[in-house]
Amino acid sequence: MKLSKPIYEKLPYLYLIIGISLFFLYDHIGIELAGALFYYVAALVWIKRSDYRRQTRVKTTVKHIRTPQSIYEFYPFAFIAMGLFIVKYFPQPLPLAAALILTLIGLKTLVIRRQSRLNPLKFGGNHIQR
Repeated sequence: MKLSKPIYEKLPYLYLIIGISLFFLYDHIGIELAGALFYYVAALVWIKRSDYRRQTRVKTTVKHIRTPQSIYEFYPFAFIAMGLFIVKYFPQPLPLAAALILTLIGLKTLVIRRQSRLNPLKFGGNHIQR
């Protein structure tokens, strides 16, 4: 099954919105798990699409120091999920500060990764990749 490009591009965001909304709007464990499942699927779609669009591949690495691919790809989503979990279940000031930091680290990582996947020539940049 092939989705149209506008729907395909918005799919992970739609799953994220549905997952986070279900998690925060309801206090039933089944609905919270459904929200977590939507969040996981959003992360999976995002990662698969991002990996497909990756411009730079790691050719050589230092032996025994490379992070496993699954941890590398999922950790920003795990940080954001931990931040959201803390916001819902621990609304005191200190945990909320930790939640903010975790969420910002996750979002920053996703933004940096997205920027490294974009081709500047395709999007009107004047940069030439050599």
